[in-house]
Amino acid sequence: MTSGLAGRHRGMAAHQIQRLRALEGRRVGLAVRGGGRIDDGQLVSAGRHGVRTVWVFVDGVDTFVPVDDVIDLWEAA
Repeated sequence: MTSGLAGRHRGMAAHQIQRLRALEGRRVGLAVRGGGRIDDGQLVSAGRHGVRTVWVFVDGVDTFVPVDDVIDLWEAA
């Protein structure tokens, strides 16, 4: 499932933010600006109330990615 998150968070449509939040608690993959990638992490939080990061738990480590740097997000198989 690809969410089509290209663009800035402030410019994201409500349905794109809902898709991101719908994957909270699930295993996901992320493509991030600059060519980085996170495979098979758990999406803990897509951010709330002014928090501008996506919280992903990867290999036993909490990882915080600026939401503006998320290019794509998908549910891992």
